[in-house]
Amino acid sequence: MVRCLGCMADIPEEEEICRHCGYQKGTDVKEAYYLLPGKMLGGKYLIGKVLGYGGFGVTYIGWDATLKRKVAVKEYLPSDFATRSYGAELLTVFSGEATVQFEAGLNSFISEAKRLAKFNRIPEIVDIYDCFMENGTGYIIMEFLEGVTVKEILKTQKNIPVDEARRIAMAVLRGLSEVHKEGIIHRDIAPDNIFINNKGEVKILDFGAARYATAAQSRSLSVVLKPGYAPEEQYRSRGEQGPWTDVYAMGATFYRMITGILPEESIERMVEDHLKPPSALGITIEPNTEAALMNSLNVRKEFRTRDAETFYKELDSDEKVERIQEEKTVQEDFKIPAWMRWGTVAAGMLVCFCIILLATGKISFTKKQIDSVGGAEALKEGECYVPNVSGMSYEEAEKVLQEKNLTVLINGMNYSESIEKNKILNQTPKDGEIITEEETVYVIMSGGGQEVMMPDLSGMEYEEARELIAAQNLVLKTDGVTEEYSDFVEKGRIISQNVDPEERIKVQTEITLTVSLGSLSTETAVLTVPDVRGMTKNEALACLSQLKESTGFTYSLGKVKKEFSTEVEKGKIISQGLEPGSEVRTNEPLTLVLSKGPQKVQVPEVVYMSKEEAVKKLEEAGLSVQIQEEYSSKVSKGLVISQSQTSDAKVGKGTAITISISLGEEPKKSDSGNSNKTPSSPTEPQEPQQEPQEPQPQQPQEPQAPQPGGEVLEDDGGVVEDDNNNVVAD
Repeated sequence: MVRCLGCMADIPEEEEICRHCGYQKGTDVKEAYYLLPGKMLGGKYLIGKVLGYGGFGVTYIGWDATLKRKVAVKEYLPSDFATRSYGAELLTVFSGEATVQFEAGLNSFISEAKRLAKFNRIPEIVDIYDCFMENGTGYIIMEFLEGVTVKEILKTQKNIPVDEARRIAMAVLRGLSEVHKEGIIHRDIAPDNIFINNKGEVKILDFGAARYATAAQSRSLSVVLKPGYAPEEQYRSRGEQGPWTDVYAMGATFYRMITGILPEESIERMVEDHLKPPSALGITIEPNTEAALMNSLNVRKEFRTRDAETFYKELDSDEKVERIQEEKTVQEDFKIPAWMRWGTVAAGMLVCFCIILLATGKISFTKKQIDSVGGAEALKEGECYVPNVSGMSYEEAEKVLQEKNLTVLINGMNYSESIEKNKILNQTPKDGEIITEEETVYVIMSGGGQEVMMPDLSGMEYEEARELIAAQNLVLKTDGVTEEYSDFVEKGRIISQNVDPEERIKVQTEITLTVSLGSLSTETAVLTVPDVRGMTKNEALACLSQLKESTGFTYSLGKVKKEFSTEVEKGKIISQGLEPGSEVRTNEPLTLVLSKGPQKVQVPEVVYMSKEEAVKKLEEAGLSVQIQEEYSSKVSKGLVISQSQTSDAKVGKGTAITISISLGEEPKKSDSGNSNKTPSSPTEPQEPQQEPQEPQPQQPQEPQAPQPGGEVLEDDGGVVEDDNNNVVAD
């Protein structure tokens, strides 16, 4: 038995698709910066699939191997400050100010977890089991929850009955009142952060998100400022936040639950407030509950319910709750003075003039020069601004940087939908930073859009096909299922698909299917089963069609399975479910087993990965690996320079793929004129010289030519196959 990385249930080792959750073994991650399923953390936590991603972290399903229980694992990974190469474990933190921001947020992430662990006794707070530092970042091990969020409930129904919404709100307020006493504010109460487990218990998710961002200018701030739920003080950099901040967010969530309407943004309500009480919208609600709700939604904090405990008591009160009317003591005048209007016109003309100069090449600036008051004059001797090389090829970047006396070095690869393959995805140092001449700019190359192999779904049951499509990170189009009657395909099974089997396509590609409604005929007859072995599927269908023409009856085609075979040609039938020559009723489906020919696998792309990552990825695909080393001034030491088979090739399982590993830049020649010796390839040991020779300058060893073929592995090598034994993932 092995553990399913989608739900952590025990399943048979040979089972490719989990019977409990439908997770396909070997399913690739959707983003390159996610940890690959199967990694171990802290020596005891097994990482599974990704459950969710926010602006500051990734949450995975996990398994505590010591206590034998499912857990949720939250990883600190702020996208503004850090990233990770595909297959790597260690994070890459961006340089400069990003490093400071990352470290401050990481410290907050860990310290907040330790503080929240004190509240494990409170039913509404998710239990914290462990927290630690690893892979250059932090992890929180939490209680695993099964159920739905309020957001998911509101997707299926317009609103929630008032009594049930009140119960949910009071549970959240109970939890908040406890943590508020310790000085912790949530700052992101909203339907997606309120969870109802399978027992009906309410849990508050994602504490501390706002504190993980350490600067107001962080782009990730938008992740924790949800329009409609955020009070006005969250829109201001110096806005005073406190328990009343969570009160407003809970009030907005309660309002959304019972009315189905999201309140206007608080910053707009400050100018003109159109928020109507629920009763004015036709909602049946007790006066006390409505008064408590509307008090929590007062825009200015001085008129708003001060804390969660007070809000809870008002919702639970039998005595009359007084409605606090917000006083509009200040009338804002948003008219623009005449001098400002003329100033705006002048500024606009100046901007247009500058744009013309920039477009004609008369002036040009780096990002830093635009931001800097001193501009180029701020540079010291021997310093320069780093040009922006994102989106360029290596050769283009090299030329641009050489003009600044800088060098460029490839330091990894990540997938990208926006930057085409072999173009620069990002750089360190960043555009506009000041560095000393002759320094190195490290770049991450784009691997292009991530691709998967389209499985062959023909003959599968609809539900089985739908689960496999999702497991392959593909999308079943909303209106992409059509149904047809078929004399040859059993009811409920797939007749055809819009993408050919084994075609390489981008993840999230929309798939359409044609599903059989079965035969229109309800009559049956006893017929002799034909022998279709050795035929192709189309030839077998033609044979069944001829049978129908001669008898008026036919067999429907049942499940079509596929198996690897070295004896039967690819695409031809190895065996059939009904014995040839036997007599059966024609409503009994004829199952087929088709040959996939000798087993082949898709070669994964490993260029610019680390040696360890590349070897693991190739071996998981069922390939063997040969390694050679060579000097490179282009690629960082320890990364793959090239591979003998490209990623668009399919080769036999066990084929040896040769990868060239960078030794870094070649050592410079010594004063005597002799160069340092080039290390010989580990696969090609040099013969010792038999006689003393005259010393000669040695030249760097030429890269070895790619050697196709190789020893066939005995094990599966981690190749992912669907139920029809198709290889569907690297």
